[in-house]
Amino acid sequence: MRQVDLTKAAGDSRDPARVARLTRHLKARLEDFGPGGPEVLAADQEAGAVTARFPGHETAQVLRRLEGECGVLAAQSGEAAVFRLSPSVRFEDLDYVWGCLFDLLG
Repeated sequence: MRQVDLTKAAGDSRDPARVARLTRHLKARLEDFGPGGPEVLAADQEAGAVTARFPGHETAQVLRRLEGECGVLAAQSGEAAVFRLSPSVRFEDLDYVWGCLFDLLG
């Protein structure tokens, strides 16, 4: 199983342009779901964080399943999930996260 850790913030990234591109990519992938998919609440390109909720699903349960079934770690803040992106995250990892969410929420 693949391991994707989206709990570490970009911090003082040496590659802010990459972090911004990763943030835009994940935001676009999550919005690609359309109705019934995740709702993006915020996408902070400087911090490298995408905050989303999952209408009709309990966030904690979705995050537990993401970790247990897919090896994807993300944080929870209130009723929202926070995906933190560092320069070491690969674009392919974000596509993998999208696929996992598609399977879990579908």
